[in-house]
Amino acid sequence: MKPNSIIALTAFLSALTQLDEPLPDNIQTQLNEISKALIDNPDNIGNLDAIAESYPFLDKIYQTELAKLENIGERTKGLPPLPLPTEPTKELTNAAINTFSNQNSVSAAKEIVQPNLLGRLRELIHGK
Repeated sequence: MKPNSIIALTAFLSALTQLDEPLPDNIQTQLNEISKALIDNPDNIGNLDAIAESYPFLDKIYQTELAKLENIGERTKGLPPLPLPTEPTKELTNAAINTFSNQNSVSAAKEIVQPNLLGRLRELIHGK
């Protein structure tokens, strides 16, 4: 999985945990399809950017989460940025599959994507 895909997937899952209402049916259907694709190929996260953009409530939170994660690797004192991870953790892949395959990915994310998982993913992305 490309580093940007790991960041996008982490940001998307984090954004889902912050929504208060279930996703529209058409978006939920797209996530269900992505979960099937992830089972076959853990690198295939679909186009989460386009899905988020199609739902303004999700997109606003997703863009905020992306911005937080994309600032990773920036270091002070002129040191080179840390390399981004190229392999998703099994935990990230399983969380995505379980969240996206549910008929209500918002409530599933709130149960599956615990704050400690997001914290560990951020640490992985930050290279700690």
